[in-house]
Amino acid sequence: MLAQPVVPVSAPADSALSAPLPDPTSPAPPDGPVLSLAQSLSIARAQNPDLAVAYERVVQARNNIQRAWAAVQPTLNAVGTYGYNSYPNISFLTTPAAPFFTTQTNGNGSKSLGLNLAWSLFNLRVLPQLQSAKQQVEVANLNQDAQRRSLLLATASTYYSGLTLRELAQVSLRLAAATRAHARDAQARFEAGLIQRSAALRARIDYLNADQEVRRAQYSYAEAKSQLAALLDRHDTAFELAAPQEAPPELGGQFHELLEAALRDRPEMAAARANEEIAARLKTDAWAQFAPTFNINADARYNNPSVATTGEKDTWSISLALSLPLYDGGFRYVALKDADSQLRQAKAQTRSQGVSIEDELRRAMLELSSAHALRDEAEQALAASRENEKLVRAQFDAGTAAQVEVSDAESALFQSESNALQQRLSVQIAALRVAKAVGAFDAPGGSK
Repeated sequence: MLAQPVVPVSAPADSALSAPLPDPTSPAPPDGPVLSLAQSLSIARAQNPDLAVAYERVVQARNNIQRAWAAVQPTLNAVGTYGYNSYPNISFLTTPAAPFFTTQTNGNGSKSLGLNLAWSLFNLRVLPQLQSAKQQVEVANLNQDAQRRSLLLATASTYYSGLTLRELAQVSLRLAAATRAHARDAQARFEAGLIQRSAALRARIDYLNADQEVRRAQYSYAEAKSQLAALLDRHDTAFELAAPQEAPPELGGQFHELLEAALRDRPEMAAARANEEIAARLKTDAWAQFAPTFNINADARYNNPSVATTGEKDTWSISLALSLPLYDGGFRYVALKDADSQLRQAKAQTRSQGVSIEDELRRAMLELSSAHALRDEAEQALAASRENEKLVRAQFDAGTAAQVEVSDAESALFQSESNALQQRLSVQIAALRVAKAVGAFDAPGGSK
């Protein structure tokens, strides 16, 4: 039996097959030199504006120590006045020659200069306030540490996400190149009369969809670099990302061991405990309001014209004052009650912080365990999808598979590669979150 001759076929003029196959999207050229993960973390720590804000809070807390000391430091004030009266100033002067006084006109203007020295020598409230001010510096430093660790985690996560998107763009380029070659082959086979027009159209649609994925991945990669630049306080994205030589280390150990380390090392817990001590010191401050205070005041004054009664222009005085508060309307008792309330609140916040850290660590470990399992399954699915795609293409070339099977195989391969990349990223980010939850994720250098 003779084989039927091949009859060439032309696509209708209004068919999409009559238009030239669009050129593929070109790989994005490098925007600049490689910015490593270590460099990104170092720059974020040094330049991030949020960390600069946190550091200024530390500076402001240190200034509060000087404010607390100011309560027991002497104060010196100078006051100068000048007055003009509608009538002349008259001084009354006594004379040794007669038991009477005489008067003296000094003009309409009067001038005076006064100096006042005040010093609180004894005030029990200064001691707890000074201790609390010093401990608030510690709290500000701990809050800065916590904020820095969160920032570094966000920086590393964004970096790894950008790497995944870059690899996804490369996968999309390979798939687009393969589907374009297949679309050209399918159109040639259609024009040779070997397959239906619908099969050639489906192959072209697959290529166009694959090329769209290339553009999406490239745009997403550019967006990830922009997010990273914002964390680094950069105003450009003239850099490229590169995979670190080593994957993020994964902390090992039992949950209770890691939780114990987290409750010991996390700056949030240390800050909560310090706030408890500060709140407890409010009770001491409240009791100190019942204690007496002892102050000294010294005044020196120059008057022109002179004092009317003495005729002297220079006067001075020193006074000592012992003050014992007897009744202030119940304010001190309210302060005692408020101190008890704030201590209970601080203890509750410490418990809440501990529960939050425990939950964060548990979820991070569950996420890491799940990410490992899903990554292994994704790798297996990727291997099967690659094998299936090769087989279906070979069957299509042999005429034993339809175009729809090729499209399904290509779609499954792209989805499997995307899932594999996503699960690898999930493992990396989950490892970072476990380290951060334990309190072991940080950059060298500590606080400023």
